[in-house]
Amino acid sequence: MSEVASLHLRRTLNLFNPWGHAMRHILTCLCLALSVYTTAQPWQTAEPSAPAMSAYGPSTVRRILITGQQRTRTYIIAREITLVEGRAYGVADILSQVRTSRQNLMNTALFVDVSVTPCNWEGDSLDIAVDVKERWYWWPFFYFKPIDRNWNVWLDQYNSSLERINYGLKVKVDNITGRNDKFNIWLLKGYTEQVTVKYFNPFADRALRHGYGFELSHAQFREVNYSTRSNRQQFYKDEQRYMRRQSYAGLTYSYRKGSIDRHTAFLGVRMDRIEDTILAMNPGFFLGQLKQVTYPELSYLFQHLDVDYIPYPLRGYTLEASFLKRGFGGPMDLWQFGLRGARYWTLPARFYFSTLMDATLKLPFHQSFINQSLLGYSDNFLRGMEYYVVDGVAGGMVRNTLRKELLKFDLRTGLRSRTYAVIPFRFYAKAYSDAGYIYARDNRPGNVLSNRFLYTGGLGLDILTIYDWVLRLEYSFNQLGEHGLFFHKFSL
Repeated sequence: MSEVASLHLRRTLNLFNPWGHAMRHILTCLCLALSVYTTAQPWQTAEPSAPAMSAYGPSTVRRILITGQQRTRTYIIAREITLVEGRAYGVADILSQVRTSRQNLMNTALFVDVSVTPCNWEGDSLDIAVDVKERWYWWPFFYFKPIDRNWNVWLDQYNSSLERINYGLKVKVDNITGRNDKFNIWLLKGYTEQVTVKYFNPFADRALRHGYGFELSHAQFREVNYSTRSNRQQFYKDEQRYMRRQSYAGLTYSYRKGSIDRHTAFLGVRMDRIEDTILAMNPGFFLGQLKQVTYPELSYLFQHLDVDYIPYPLRGYTLEASFLKRGFGGPMDLWQFGLRGARYWTLPARFYFSTLMDATLKLPFHQSFINQSLLGYSDNFLRGMEYYVVDGVAGGMVRNTLRKELLKFDLRTGLRSRTYAVIPFRFYAKAYSDAGYIYARDNRPGNVLSNRFLYTGGLGLDILTIYDWVLRLEYSFNQLGEHGLFFHKFSL
């Protein structure tokens, strides 16, 4: 609405005071309710727009009313709400802050759903009602998972061998004291025998900015990935004894002033030992032809996460910068720098586009085998090259994705539960193209994907549901002329 039209509207309403005064707030409330409806789901990305009523004066937030929490401390919820009691806001600001507050709360991973709603409008003041539906925080479960880099490798290259399975018990307790702290115990057998105890509290001080944690772990392996040949991992297994043992003890410190920027530092000591057989097969497993290395490890991670929904972003951008230092001279001396950024755009007709860029540099270039893992590990891969790994000391990748929302519905479970009475489902079709390059100074014979421009593409389907669970089905093509169906849990 133009400034002239807005002025005429104000004068007209004022002629009918107090009815004009009441009508003003009724129309404003309708606009606010509409904007809240457009943000009713974490993956809904419609931008609320400032209504014509924004020409009127500011309104004061009297109270922020928080309901629905069982374990989460009220002040943990309040720290994520950007509106402040006693402060006046224009209507456009209220619309924006309502959306941002809900986004912050959903991105804590504490809640299944959150509503943030203006209410009790009286005169030039109002209340903000915040209602949360908490997750189930206690997860003792039987663990059963292949050790391989992804399910596709386990199914195709190892014929779903049960010998490559880790099994055991994992106890995962989130929000243990109501401050979004996490406690984990892993007791694993099978391919890897592992014991891990971890705890992390992100808000340990009164200002709710500083956090701390610790980790203790020990693992031993009968089978070891001792080298890479033809861009595939090579393994050696001994049924009678353990070929590799690893132990780690470390501390974590975090700093988070608001909700978007996060700083995390790790300091620990790691011990890694292999048997003579592994050393004979690859003398460069550790530099200096050593069987055992013990070294300090220091790392830092900065994250800027300004997206609507961290598990499956459709709007906003992220930036991550990382640093890792292993050892200080001698057989273990690694300086690693990483940078990753992603941008997500909302397009008309429920289309969405995203691009992700990732770069890594390891110094010096002459490194042990265990320090050269790059492409194909964790979520750092090109879609369509899941069967390959590319080792090196520098490189990067770009992933571009165009999505289209196909279908969304809420499944009624029949449970008498405010949290689980309805389970949401969302379906997105997508087309994508990826590219990358990895530089390997000490490239091994047959690893033809190093020092070479790589590219892939394909079509797929993403399925989203409760608890940040995402299944990605993808039919991909690569430059080697290969194609096939792959599936993953979600990665950015």
